[in-house]
Amino acid sequence: FIVQDLTINYFLNVVRGVEDMQDQYNMEVQVIDGQSDATTQVTAMENLITQGVDCIVICPVDTVAPEAAVKQAQDAGIPVITWSEKIEGCNAWVAVDNYEYGMENGKIAGQWILDNLDSQEDAKVMYVYVQENEQLIERGKGMMDGVASLAPNAETVAIQSGNTTEAGMEAVETTLAKYPDLNVIVCSNDSVALGAYEAMVAAGKGEDKVCITGQDADQKNLEYIAEGTILKGTVDLDAYGQGELLCKTVQQVLDEGTIEDPIYVSFRPVTE
Repeated sequence: FIVQDLTINYFLNVVRGVEDMQDQYNMEVQVIDGQSDATTQVTAMENLITQGVDCIVICPVDTVAPEAAVKQAQDAGIPVITWSEKIEGCNAWVAVDNYEYGMENGKIAGQWILDNLDSQEDAKVMYVYVQENEQLIERGKGMMDGVASLAPNAETVAIQSGNTTEAGMEAVETTLAKYPDLNVIVCSNDSVALGAYEAMVAAGKGEDKVCITGQDADQKNLEYIAEGTILKGTVDLDAYGQGELLCKTVQQVLDEGTIEDPIYVSFRPVTE
């Protein structure tokens, strides 16, 4: 099970789900951190092929780089399940519609603007997502379109790249120095949103009319949302539940062979 990046809480929660369900599905799961690096993931695949595992699940950083390794695995009789984004030639695809996922996030922020600011023009919006990752670029587009669908006159003051709590903090600190009236921050995951929250609180904006949104429904973020803080929303992808879905998909592929249609993960917005 090759995870994209184990510094991100979402992936940790999926892994927890997989590890908790492995005995029920009579599996022994090996988890490998892809470290947000395509080469690291390909090397991991090659090592797993050499080990002769029964199945490989990968959440790819890059969808093209692992194609040769997927074929190599299949030639060795090892099916490959791709998760989130599709790698051509895989045996099953557990899919996240990243554009629609981001759109739900953006809509939370857009609705907050309508409900809490005197005018849309008062919204000074910042977006934070990884701009070097195909799936997160799509998520970022969805985030922006989600805000625009409800608050088209909101002003975008910054688009920053980041995927971790530390990156979220740094992005907000940098942006606040130039735009001290920043009041809406839309983040591509809850790790980034948590960093944005900490940076805004440290800057004395914890009680201001501010909206921070994220995605993945991490526990700490849910607590802050429920408490009515400046962290206003997230989108629940049921990360823990995806662990069982991945185990179930592995079992089905091993028992029945390739699954042609994508297996879509469902999600729902969460506010206070």
